[in-house]
Amino acid sequence: MITTFYGYDISILPNQNSKWKKRYAKLFRQGNCFLVEGYNMKKSLIKLGCPEEKIIIQHIGVDLEKIKFTPRNVKNNGLVKLLIASSFREKKGIPYAIEAFGRVKESHPELNLELTIIGDSDGGSEGEKEKKKIFNLIKKYNLKDCVKLLGYMPHNIFLEEAKKHHIFISPSITTSYGDNEGGAPVAIIEMSASGMPILSTKHCDIPEVVIDGKSGFLVNERDVNNLAKKLKFLILNPKKWKAMGEYGRSYIMAEYNIKKQ
Repeated sequence: MITTFYGYDISILPNQNSKWKKRYAKLFRQGNCFLVEGYNMKKSLIKLGCPEEKIIIQHIGVDLEKIKFTPRNVKNNGLVKLLIASSFREKKGIPYAIEAFGRVKESHPELNLELTIIGDSDGGSEGEKEKKKIFNLIKKYNLKDCVKLLGYMPHNIFLEEAKKHHIFISPSITTSYGDNEGGAPVAIIEMSASGMPILSTKHCDIPEVVIDGKSGFLVNERDVNNLAKKLKFLILNPKKWKAMGEYGRSYIMAEYNIKKQ
């Protein structure tokens, strides 16, 4: 029997009801193999009582034939386009990205910047709360003219839209109630494969996907100061993008190619 773990089933489910811990204990005894996305998730599963020898790390594979490598360059107008793509959930950390963006805009009003957010609330209480935070920060930093909210879109349209952007931001966090990414957001894998530098956090298995200083930058969770600092560095150093994009593409091809995983 083979079981795959993804995130919620490790970070939230076992802590909601003691019955799940008993069920997991039985599953760990009877199961032959347990698949996880990376080393961080492996450690979490071991803490739940799974025998280490039964755990196999299986990276998520993406279809690289559908994700063309596109070197990022600034056009003559100097516009640098930043991208966020996720649902409006606390663990995605979108407010921290907007706060960092707002600080960069505030300290460097001469920069021609635009932030696109693809995604939305699912209508639930958590999503609506995050949406309110997002709109409040846009208002706080007077960003309404440089933040585009595009909502959800089909995956193929998202990949096309992403080509128009230069830097991908995904500052995931562990939530106030213990939820986390488990592994790493698939969007990070896809955007790195597309040739975009990534700005993210040292969260779950993200450091296994984004090689800090090579395919992007990682900061601690909720560290807006360093998030803004690294964002500014990427914006002001477009000549770094090509090498980061090439490294990211080659790394994803080697470790997250759906034809190999």
